[in-house]
Amino acid sequence: MSLSRCFLAAAILLCSSVTGYAAPTQLSGFATLGVSYTDSDELAFRNDVSDDNGKSKEVDFGSLSRLGVQLHKSFNEQWALTGQWALKRQIDYDLDQLTQLAFINYSPSANWNIKLGRSALDLFMMSPYRNTGYAYTETHAPVEFYGLIPHQSLDGIELATAHATDEGTFSSRWYYGQSSDYLSNHQYQWQLDLEDITGITLALEQHNWLLRFNHSQARIGGKEIDHYPLIRKTARGIASNDWPQLAGLLGNMNPVGSRLRYTTLGARYDNGDYYLQSEFAYIDANSDILTYVTNGYLNIGKHWQEYSLQLGYSFTNGKENHIPKARVPSLLSEALYREIERSYNYYINDQSTLSLSGRYDFRANMAAKLQVEYVDLKRADNQFMLRQQDMTAQDSFMVLSASVDWVF
Repeated sequence: MSLSRCFLAAAILLCSSVTGYAAPTQLSGFATLGVSYTDSDELAFRNDVSDDNGKSKEVDFGSLSRLGVQLHKSFNEQWALTGQWALKRQIDYDLDQLTQLAFINYSPSANWNIKLGRSALDLFMMSPYRNTGYAYTETHAPVEFYGLIPHQSLDGIELATAHATDEGTFSSRWYYGQSSDYLSNHQYQWQLDLEDITGITLALEQHNWLLRFNHSQARIGGKEIDHYPLIRKTARGIASNDWPQLAGLLGNMNPVGSRLRYTTLGARYDNGDYYLQSEFAYIDANSDILTYVTNGYLNIGKHWQEYSLQLGYSFTNGKENHIPKARVPSLLSEALYREIERSYNYYINDQSTLSLSGRYDFRANMAAKLQVEYVDLKRADNQFMLRQQDMTAQDSFMVLSASVDWVF
């Protein structure tokens, strides 16, 4: 049974038991009308690695634009239902892909909360409002940090608690479940299933500060990447003596079944005039495909009543796998080497972005934004941006973006 059907069945059972106490259904939403322009002949800007469409040297209205609605139904002080659906550029547009949230909420006390169903995957500081552009100053979340893992929802259970102490409000979340999304690029697409996700988030809010820690683990599931069988078939045309390491490279290339670990530290300071927000992460797996990746960002901003200005820096670095070439080179071995090297270093996209963002809140629920970014790629064959051709060179380029964001 699909998640949407399970959620509907649970909702009917819950409604039948507590209808007499129900409050009116709350309807809210968010929207972004955005546009971006990438000053590169080979690469196009995108929010994350699941986006399989984009334009270079052209304006692109699909990279940032989105529309979302949320329904919330409180039945009493303990029970509630929440559903959220978002329309944006993505690979599939079925109900399952459009559904961002669909959970039953149970609060046995003021300090404890249990969610069952589809909730926000709590990897990042901006996870609860990642799709809501009105909630932040920049036109989009930092790509080097938020773009590598496109998964935004967790199908499972989340337990949360919060307690006020003399040092501030301490909160924690524990969750378990699964999530699915896509990795895509030029003529390439793979459904990446994260199974047996377990995670914990610890946070402390004190005066103007928020400190946050998260650690999550997951098993990479799903099917093998489509072109891997073709790579193995091609390798049969190369003698083992000509490339002694080839068999080992092919045997360790498939990431399915490996364990992924993600750890992040975050902090935010906001006194109403100045603010600072930063997150740093360490990602690794027991797989040769992903040895380790570090990424992070730092945003510093200033508010002037309805105006805001922000300077940002984000980066990602990884440990590159050095693949041995064939001892007896040939056209076939060179072509095969390129595919194997790309597979082993797919996540190693060393790059950084320096950004300047401006925001104008021209209404209580609407804001206009403008952002300019300088992207510096330190490695060729980039996977963060959307390739417009099979191979791309090491490059530096500008990305311009603008948006109007509102909530209702």
